Amino acid sequence: MNTRKKKSARRYVYVYILAFLLLITACVLRPVDRTPYQETDYYRQTISNVQENAATITHGDTLQVGWAKRNITPPAGTPLAGYGKRLGMAYDTVHDSAWVRTFAFSNGKTEAYYVALDLLIVPMEVYAELEKQYPALGLKPEQVYLTATHSHTSFGGWGKKLGVKFMSGKYDAELVKQLAQQILQSMREARGKMQPTKIGYGSVEVPSLVRNRLLKDPENPYYEDRLRTRDTALRFLKFERPDGTLAILSVFAAHPTILPSKAPELSRDYPGVLVDALEQRVAFASFSAGAVASHSATYFQGDTYESTEAVGNKLAKRLRQQLASVETAYVYTLGYGRTPMQLPVPQWRISKDWRLAPILFNSVFGKHPAYVTSLQLGSTVFMGAPADYSGEYVATIREQAQLQGQQAIITSFNGGYIGYITPEKYYDLDEYETRSMNFFGPYSGSYLTEIILDQLAKHSN
Repeated sequence: MNTRKKKSARRYVYVYILAFLLLITACVLRPVDRTPYQETDYYRQTISNVQENAATITHGDTLQVGWAKRNITPPAGTPLAGYGKRLGMAYDTVHDSAWVRTFAFSNGKTEAYYVALDLLIVPMEVYAELEKQYPALGLKPEQVYLTATHSHTSFGGWGKKLGVKFMSGKYDAELVKQLAQQILQSMREARGKMQPTKIGYGSVEVPSLVRNRLLKDPENPYYEDRLRTRDTALRFLKFERPDGTLAILSVFAAHPTILPSKAPELSRDYPGVLVDALEQRVAFASFSAGAVASHSATYFQGDTYESTEAVGNKLAKRLRQQLASVETAYVYTLGYGRTPMQLPVPQWRISKDWRLAPILFNSVFGKHPAYVTSLQLGSTVFMGAPADYSGEYVATIREQAQLQGQQAIITSFNGGYIGYITPEKYYDLDEYETRSMNFFGPYSGSYLTEIILDQLAKHSN
């Protein structure tokens, strides 16, 4: 072959290689879609879901309340959940056990449940298993309001897909079934203990214990906003029976990520300290993660149990100081709701303007349903998000609730998971929460918040 023919052949090879690379790139990468969410089909479908799925609001007899807890700690050798860098590391000791803590409510016309799990999230596989079992209790899924403490040192083993297993270790189908049964048993026990009970809402500001971790870098263009963009309230319900027995349901918006990621110990982090300290004074207590996206606990004794003790005990002390002044009353309204959310195609980014193809995201994380959930007890309405939901949205939601003559409490991790939800002004920041963990595009925060507000409006008096 002469030189000219050789060069021509090489050119063809280069062209084929280039075409192949372009084809692969086209299959793997997509530009970020910045279409306003109000102009999309998924938004229109969800608005239709909002209109079609009315909340159940009943006004009946005096609300009866029961509570129960069960130890859900699996044996040593079970993986921890919360940090990918553990690579599925198992724990060999239990510093403090994990529990499911459940409240049951009935006003004679309907009943509902509030379930708090000492887990990173409410696992999607557990959620699916529970939905199969609810009919045996005479319940619909919307009657069970699910939450988690979001401890990053509790157990895993509950995720099937690669991306979930990366954070929670090897999947264990028996663990999932057992956990679902333990939750159901706690619901049965709480149901069997219901009594007429007064309820009161309380809140105390604890700004010294929470920081906006997304805005920690002085080079961040929003750094000066770091103090005013926090949800610093410890919110709680006080339950009081005629004999003086008290129970507490508490919610706070700071990540329980104090303890070191590489220690092979299971712990509830600071929420465990808070709940244990409260139960030294009251009959029962629970904790749920609030709008924790961007929010971390502030502590000063390193990644140690001394720090979890300090944070948990200070929260407990501040709550107890407020407790006596919280008035309680019998209430008669019990409500609940669930709105299915249609999601945009995944936009899992590798750079500011480029994302991986949806098929890659779905193969790594799977496709799961997402809902906005709600639970109303008298004039207090809980709103549940399927995400690490940002505390920066809390003020807007609470303002609407106040206009409705109500109090709103926002919790994250209601059984679905769509990533970190932060305001879109942060979308182009090259940060973990806004780049790696923003799964569904620049307007996820405004979209989810609008649906939460629509769901809240259904509970308007």
